[in-house]
Amino acid sequence: MDLRAWRRRWQEDPQGAEAQLSALREDPEVLAAWVEDLLRDPDPEARAWACRLSVELPDARGEEALLRALEDPEPEVRAAAAWALGARPREAEAPRIAQALCARLQDLPWVAWVAAEALARYGEAALDPLIEGLRHPNPQVRILAARALARIASPRSLPALMAAREDPSLLVRHFAEVGLDRLFPTQWVWMAG
Repeated sequence: MDLRAWRRRWQEDPQGAEAQLSALREDPEVLAAWVEDLLRDPDPEARAWACRLSVELPDARGEEALLRALEDPEPEVRAAAAWALGARPREAEAPRIAQALCARLQDLPWVAWVAAEALARYGEAALDPLIEGLRHPNPQVRILAARALARIASPRSLPALMAAREDPSLLVRHFAEVGLDRLFPTQWVWMAG
């Protein structure tokens, strides 16, 4: 199967084309080449597909391409890159990837939401940029950072979540309380008093 034939199939029968991708898992070298080729395609849908395909790579080769795709001019490509980075978090580059994903919290709301979901999957490695995000002037960034911190529920985020209870945004305060509840069910209220 070559890339041109697959692209034609993809334009005519997207579901059939996706089914063909399972064969690519058997040849990571071809898959990596396809990802690189598709990421250079002028069609944003092809670049988004490249992000999706990168998840199938058995190693970290796709990460650099995905980090570049986070900067793509098209929001659907940025969202696909964020999703792919969160689909299989890899420890080796986690702090750098978490920082890049945090930068996307200022993006269009739906792209930012996908980035926040991906960040939550990085757990402890995402704490520092997320805690920093709680101090951002943009409320969307603070809301999404608080939500991701609540999902991670790390004791290291306790001081930041406690401080976030004073945020002017109701949603930041809500997610701070959710995070504190996850850390200390029914106990954190007594800590504040």
